[in-house]
Amino acid sequence: MRPLLLAFALLFGCLGPARAETPIRVVVDDWPPFGGEYLPNGGISLDVITTVLERAGYDVTTEILPFARILNGAQSGIYDVVGNLFLQEELQAYLTYSDPFYETEVRFVQQKGHDHVFTDVESLRPYSIAVGEGYLYEERFDSADDLNKVVVTTTIQGVRMVASGRVDLTLDSTDVIDYAIRTDDPGLADQIEYLPTVLTAQRIHMAVRSDFPGRDKLLADFNSVLADMRADGSLDRLLEKHRN
Repeated sequence: MRPLLLAFALLFGCLGPARAETPIRVVVDDWPPFGGEYLPNGGISLDVITTVLERAGYDVTTEILPFARILNGAQSGIYDVVGNLFLQEELQAYLTYSDPFYETEVRFVQQKGHDHVFTDVESLRPYSIAVGEGYLYEERFDSADDLNKVVVTTTIQGVRMVASGRVDLTLDSTDVIDYAIRTDDPGLADQIEYLPTVLTAQRIHMAVRSDFPGRDKLLADFNSVLADMRADGSLDRLLEKHRN
């Protein structure tokens, strides 16, 4: 935004409700049920972020894109708001996080009847583990380069590899794994099972690129409206639509 236009934006921001001069560009990756072209309102994350920002007075455009492209675009200033994010230190170098709007467990999946043991990241060394390309799960696991990680393109691909015995484990949000099995291959439910120990409970956020003009105001507006929706029950009602 040019300096003169920014001055006008700040002036009008003081006189009335928040209204971006140009639409806020919101992007999420294809990660059902949190983001997806064929999901209601683009999935949980896109629905929440869009609803909150519009209630705060912003115009919004949305896209669903590959995760690597999203991160590159956020770093280069193409995209303004990124959704579907766990709190990751490396992303905070160029993204500023909002308050969380959802929480999900990240767990490992094994072939049913096996007795694989997970107590900490070190205990995973004997196993082959299917991981999504570019996916971020939990910082200690993500940085463990000595593990036998087998890269796959989708969560359901990893689950199928576990069910067929091609790898020992895979992992993701339980919301994501349950959705993938339910919609893509229900028969897998009888072939796999979760390990009892949870890797982590991750909160899901949106984040604004750190060099975005008006970043602090946008985040404050988002967090304020999100708190109001949580208090009046409208956030729960919105999330409930995606559970049916």
